[in-house]
Amino acid sequence: MFINHNHLKHNNLIFAGFLLAMICSFSSCSDDDSTSGKTIVSSPYDSLKPIGFGEKTTGGNNQNVSVATTAEQLAAAVSGINPATVYVQGNITLDTMLSVGSNKSIIGLPGTVISNLNQNDNAGIFLLKGSDNVIIRNLTLCGPGAYDIDANYSDNICLVGAKNVWVDHCDIQDGIDGNFDIVEGSDHICVSWTRFRYLLEPLAGGSGGSNDHRNCNLIGNSNNTADLDEGHLNCTFICCWWDEGCVERCPRVRFGNVHVVNCLYNGNDYNYCVGYGVYSNIYVEKCAFISEIARNNALKDYSGDKDFNVKVVDCLGVDNSELSRGNCIQFVPTYDYSTFDANMVDFILRKSDYGAGATLKITL
Repeated sequence: MFINHNHLKHNNLIFAGFLLAMICSFSSCSDDDSTSGKTIVSSPYDSLKPIGFGEKTTGGNNQNVSVATTAEQLAAAVSGINPATVYVQGNITLDTMLSVGSNKSIIGLPGTVISNLNQNDNAGIFLLKGSDNVIIRNLTLCGPGAYDIDANYSDNICLVGAKNVWVDHCDIQDGIDGNFDIVEGSDHICVSWTRFRYLLEPLAGGSGGSNDHRNCNLIGNSNNTADLDEGHLNCTFICCWWDEGCVERCPRVRFGNVHVVNCLYNGNDYNYCVGYGVYSNIYVEKCAFISEIARNNALKDYSGDKDFNVKVVDCLGVDNSELSRGNCIQFVPTYDYSTFDANMVDFILRKSDYGAGATLKITL
């Protein structure tokens, strides 16, 4: 069942939205201008637009369109602040992390893989440092496997003070430090239909001290950065899949308001799924905790003696709950979004032809 959550005041739009999505699944249809005029075949449940906190993201807005097939072409195309829409094709191996500027759309054509297999300070794929208005879509991003070398910003995607970012339909694998971190005052982020996993065994002996650093998504990287993070780190994770190999941080949150909705936990390696840290405010809604280890380790307290809120609503595998400390009001999303029942999450997100991951059928 699709449910719209703008306090259900537009119930008549639910059915219309569903019909529109069904049409989109068989024709050219996209709500964001970054793929205007292109054909995208997707799920009838996929809105094909950023949701929630990232809803104002427009990216390159279909301007200065190019196709990158090499690392050099890609690095040049994503730099600077001028609007650009970059389609990426083929297998690209990086020697170092790429700095992504503002007003960019980076969109993978089917089968595109970007890798960086360095196990040193040159690791990582996309760094958005102070960037604004960026879309990253339909890409498989591969790191060298988890190895705790305590390198700054070496994740497959790292947002550092970035604003208005939409990451959609990506398959993010084997980040050396993490798969995708959001830190240092980043804000207005939407992550949708994205799959996180670790396929390689972790490498022990790194300078950071952890022998198994398959720690996926960190939101806020310090308890001592209130000057940067307070009032920021607001993120929506919708229709994301934390798959096999993910051990922790799915996600782990400090400071931010974070909405985790219609997401899937079916792995067998979790120490915990959602970690709530200092001044975090988290709303976990209609997610599916499928495996026994996910059900038994759904939440982890990292708040110490600081304020926090976490609410779990209508999920599969775990009971409704509300935990809090302090006087902060529990965050409940008020933006417009649609959901389906938690018992449908596993089936929908694992569909190989249109589920979570780099599954969009995009043609130029």
